[in-house]
Order: sequence, then structure tokens, then C-alpha cells
Amino acid sequence: GHGTHVAGIVAGVNNNTGVVGVAYGAKIMAIKAGQSTGTFASTDIAKAITYAWMMGADVINMSFGGSTCSIAVQDALATAYTRCVLVASAGNDGLPNEHPKQDALPNYPAALTYVLGVMAVDSTGRETAFTNWDYKLYNGIEYELYAPGAAIMSTLPDNRYGTLSGTSMAAPVVSAMAAILRS
Repeated sequence: GHGTHVAGIVAGVNNNTGVVGVAYGAKIMAIKAGQSTGTFASTDIAKAITYAWMMGADVINMSFGGSTCSIAVQDALATAYTRCVLVASAGNDGLPNEHPKQDALPNYPAALTYVLGVMAVDSTGRETAFTNWDYKLYNGIEYELYAPGAAIMSTLPDNRYGTLSGTSMAAPVVSAMAAILRS
């Protein structure tokens, strides 16, 4: 349901039923980079990014992340960056991107300089308790934007609708806006 929810935030159809996506006229290319267990292998991520780039994607949304980023994924992203807007979720640990007195690690790919890292705010515009955030600005490891990410209504499998919270919900808001700007 995670991918279905993300897709609905971007391109939910404007048909007077359910929800309307931020860029409801956008065409989406659903690519599954994660395994059925919920884990993401670097090779699968790199292949998915390369496939999206080769198929002409204008925007690549990455509502996933981790504390490391392989060379293969970085290479795929660097190539895709030449033609695509890259957007990724900052993560949901409620921690800074790095901090000398905490065991806080950056969330990748959101922390890469050529990827728009998206943090989450609630309906009042306040930073959510779960979002990762920037501790030290302009250090080359940072997230760039805030977007709504708390209790976001969207599509779910089996013609259902529901709310989810996380930077995974904030990233597609930014991706949808980028799609509108690129159209």
C-alpha cells in the first residue's frame, strides 16, 4: 500500500471519487525498487533509477532511504540528474542529518547534493516530530524542502483510501509540483 499511497498523492485522478493528486494530470511510471520483504537492495534501486531515466522520466520520486548509499546508486542518480528532477524523503527517525553528540546519520539518497531531500510538516506548517532535519546548514549533507507529510489522505489497494504519515508522503507532494513545473 505504500507505493499506491505515494502514487495517489502525485496523480490521483480528478473524478469526484476519493482523492485528487497534486498533479492529477501527470503520467506516472510505477517502478518497484523494493523487495516484497520491504528491503531495498542497492542493485535494484540502481536498476530502477536507470530504467526510469532511460524511459524518459522527468521526475523520480524516492520515498525510501537509508544510512548508506552505494556507488551504483550514486552513479545511477548522477546520470539521471542530467535529465530528471530527483526527490527523496528525508526519513522518519526524528533525528538531525548529522550531530556530533548523537548517533544520527544522514538519510540517503535525500542527503545527496543533487537530490531534493524533503522533510515533513503537519497541517499547521510545523515540523513533525518524526521528520529528520538539518542540524548543520551548508555542509553538503542536507535536505532542502518541507512539505505536508502528516495524516495525508490518499489511495490504498482494493479501491480504498486512508491516511498515512511520513516523509514518504511529503516527497511526492514535491515530486508532483516538480512534474507540474516540468510539463
